[in-house]
Amino acid sequence: MDALNLHTWREPAKRRKVPQEIAYHIRKQILSGSLPRGSKLPSEQILTSTLCVSRQTLREGLRILEAQGLLLIKSGQNGGAFVAEAQEETACIGLVNFLHNKQLTVAHLTEVRKVVEPYLVRQAARKISDADIAALEALQEKAFQEIRENDFNRVRAVEISFHGQIATIAGNPVLSFINAFISHLLVGMKQRLKPSEAFSLSVAKAHDNILLALKQRDENAAAEAMVQDIEMVMGTLTALAEDQGLLNWKLIAG
Repeated sequence: MDALNLHTWREPAKRRKVPQEIAYHIRKQILSGSLPRGSKLPSEQILTSTLCVSRQTLREGLRILEAQGLLLIKSGQNGGAFVAEAQEETACIGLVNFLHNKQLTVAHLTEVRKVVEPYLVRQAARKISDADIAALEALQEKAFQEIRENDFNRVRAVEISFHGQIATIAGNPVLSFINAFISHLLVGMKQRLKPSEAFSLSVAKAHDNILLALKQRDENAAAEAMVQDIEMVMGTLTALAEDQGLLNWKLIAG
């Protein structure tokens, strides 16, 4: 068991309540690497005694970290609080909550995509391997198969995976996370707006153009194809949002 350093524990200042201070204290040690993934925290009895807090207060603090995706709390004989691997989806949901009342529009998301994704695909064109190309080809085959079978929830998942794979190939974990967040928002938009089969076919064909440029290791062509894909997707979704009275981002993402 990795040791949780409790020597720096202090009573919270007025800006944080006791459960928040507990969460802050443990979170610092998780993010610094002092408590690696899989580490088990000391028992409730040890923690409550050392921190001089009640069991209820301790549990509130641990639940904050569980909601943030930093702890996994298990019950039973072998249970306890364990340091979890940070989950991308949990982080994305946190950002969605932060932006919930910012009156974001489809145009805002388009601007971000045009900054991030052409750069990512350029980097991918420089680094892509034959195995990466095979993986993207497999995604394209799956996309057309799901379209034929009219399973558009799966189609959307494959569309997102295609962009995620390109971000992974590019090799920048920060930009990869930004791309994942964009994808999270796009999934919500598509689920709400329900674009047609023709839209999914257009996306698949646009992805074919991106893939062709990547096969040729042509970063300029890849970036141009990516921009065309973004403009087509966002133009269609904007029109659907207008028709359905959902231009307010809060309504789309909520």
